Amino acid sequence: MIDHQDPEAASRPEALARAKGGPLWKSVSSELLEDVLAGKFATQFPGELELARRYGVSRGTIRAALKPLRDAGHITAHPGKKPTVVAGKSTAFGPIYSVLASIRESGMEHSSVVLEQHLVTAPAVAAKLSLPTDAELFHLSRVRLADGEPIGLDEVWLPGSTAEKLLDADFQNASLYGELDRRCGVVLDGGTEQLTAVPASPAQAVLLGCAVGAPLLLIERIGCHRARDVEIRHSYVLGDRVSIATAFGCKAAPPR
Repeated sequence: MIDHQDPEAASRPEALARAKGGPLWKSVSSELLEDVLAGKFATQFPGELELARRYGVSRGTIRAALKPLRDAGHITAHPGKKPTVVAGKSTAFGPIYSVLASIRESGMEHSSVVLEQHLVTAPAVAAKLSLPTDAELFHLSRVRLADGEPIGLDEVWLPGSTAEKLLDADFQNASLYGELDRRCGVVLDGGTEQLTAVPASPAQAVLLGCAVGAPLLLIERIGCHRARDVEIRHSYVLGDRVSIATAFGCKAAPPR
């Protein structure tokens, strides 16, 4: 039951609605995992009482929701101490994913328009993943939205043998990495990114609602799991709608 004396819990009536799709603790655990992967708890993870108030559920439900995160190594599991996010888990996804976290933290609604979600063959991509050229790949293409306005275009390829279970996932709102962890048991732990300024093509201009030739920031990414390349991603971000900041050294977090 939601504690209506707590303003944050009272503002989350969706907590009860989530229970219709399965056990409530699983829905809470799923949402917490997405926040962990997006880096939302990089500086501090809430305690059980705070989470119980936030979601309007019992501490028992919170404990059940936290157990899969502890078992998977996303957060620490020291009895009597507040959980913390394990270093490296929430920072392996690169600067573009701090944008997603910023959208959510600002109160804007994040969503996606799924363009493609199927198995394909792409010899050039397969070669980059050290796979046979005829290997099946899971391909996801999405337009990313903030409050209904396009901010970028994502294309990602993963080995079909690794990511086939993602074919049934609903990526209109779900996190790719959350679903990859939940459904496939894969958490990326490293990778490389290259950022380049490129002009919008006619097709991209239509999808993003911008002018042909408008500046886009292309982020080319190779993601790794246990020292093996398993992800090729191309993200095109509108330069006039999104800015990206990262932190280094003693700076705790980038500016929002």
